[in-house]
Amino acid sequence: MAWRLPAHVTFTKTDTGAVLLDNRRGRYWQTNDTAAIVLDRILRHESVESAVADLCVRYPDSAEQITADVQDMLTKLAAAKLVIA
Repeated sequence: MAWRLPAHVTFTKTDTGAVLLDNRRGRYWQTNDTAAIVLDRILRHESVESAVADLCVRYPDSAEQITADVQDMLTKLAAAKLVIA
């Protein structure tokens, strides 16, 4: 599944993660570094599974939780209309 940003949302990486700005509502969401890695990769049309696999290599003790956390993040971002599948 290919993810993208709606036209009214911008994504900017920061030193500690990333910021998503909804220009229509004038609201922003700040992510941590791990979420920024996932967003950056899926917005470059890499698969969610690829991003999850990379995180599992980086954080092997959290491998079981990573898939659930990434899916939860994407579900919440989609519900907020910050990403589109």
